[in-house]
Amino acid sequence: MKHTIENADHTAGDDGGTSRRKFLTTLGVGAAGLGFPFIVTSRKAFADTADSAPPDMNAARKEGPLLLWHGDQEADVVKFIRMFTDKTGIQVNQQRLLPGAAWPKLNAELRAGKVDVDVYDTSDPGTMDKMRQQGHLLRYEPPGMDAFDPRALSNPRGYWSTYFINVGPIMYDPRYVKQDEAPKSLMDLLDPRWKNAIGFQNAAAGTSYAMWFVLRNILPKDYWTKLAAQNPKGYSSSTQIMSDLHRGDLKVGGRVSIFQYLKSKRDKLPIEMVFPTEGTPSVNEVTGIFKASKRPNAAKAYVNYLLSAEGQKAWNEIQGSYSARKDVDIAGLPAISSIKVLFPTPDEFAEFGSQKLHAEYLKVWNNLVGL
Repeated sequence: MKHTIENADHTAGDDGGTSRRKFLTTLGVGAAGLGFPFIVTSRKAFADTADSAPPDMNAARKEGPLLLWHGDQEADVVKFIRMFTDKTGIQVNQQRLLPGAAWPKLNAELRAGKVDVDVYDTSDPGTMDKMRQQGHLLRYEPPGMDAFDPRALSNPRGYWSTYFINVGPIMYDPRYVKQDEAPKSLMDLLDPRWKNAIGFQNAAAGTSYAMWFVLRNILPKDYWTKLAAQNPKGYSSSTQIMSDLHRGDLKVGGRVSIFQYLKSKRDKLPIEMVFPTEGTPSVNEVTGIFKASKRPNAAKAYVNYLLSAEGQKAWNEIQGSYSARKDVDIAGLPAISSIKVLFPTPDEFAEFGSQKLHAEYLKVWNNLVGL
């Protein structure tokens, strides 16, 4: 099975913490809530025509502050929305909600018929696509969608779009690991020298599930059992992994969100990345407008800016991540076309959201590092 782009935490995507664990435990659903039985208010999502009307900017400024939910590093979001407000005059209230907290909250608002959120920037494309199927997302196509890799957009286009690709290489601090000794592949993590010295995010992280999902048919079937025998450490966020790497308490981050690389570089901390020969596990982080938005013009204006070449350059430079736009490169990162990127694609979302498959993952990952 191929899910590749080849040759062409308080952290975003960490998805961690007790909120996700409680959500999964209480509801018994698929990854990041993918199997959650949202209220179906409409089955017309596939028949919806795209709303091609541009935002009325005068109306947008009068609608009141846009309410943005996100799962990203708050300081990065505050910096970005300040740029958006300076450019447009539209005020934004931001609230950091990881999927495990956001989806139950949204469901409660849907039941009450009082949806306050306008836009959600999330690391959970599977549930966002389920929202599309259930008719809760506005189908709006901002200008410039042809610049995106089509696998980074909803099908049909316009319901949700990728605002960054969370690529997850191996990382290490060269003060504690020599370059010629560093692992070059995921199979290298089985070397006895890394016993008790590898870190992964725990089973509550959506990035961990995405890693297992894209690699389950690539790596040997007994790989995860052998990796568990290495006694890797579990973390609730990639920020915590980086802290231990820089202290020397951990030798290797087995899968770390790529934005941590540039954040370390900017802090003048030594760090190196390895893009595994098998491919680098990744996940798309997506944005969408809710159909029940009370501020539709402001929502359109925000998505327009976020997905524009200017906005993509601004956001991904602030955070240190990859854009899905083909015309945006980020200084300090290798070209994404040089990396074999593995990520769940839209045609796999049904499988990605399988409760049975997620139960299999939980068994594997809890054996690896636990919740």
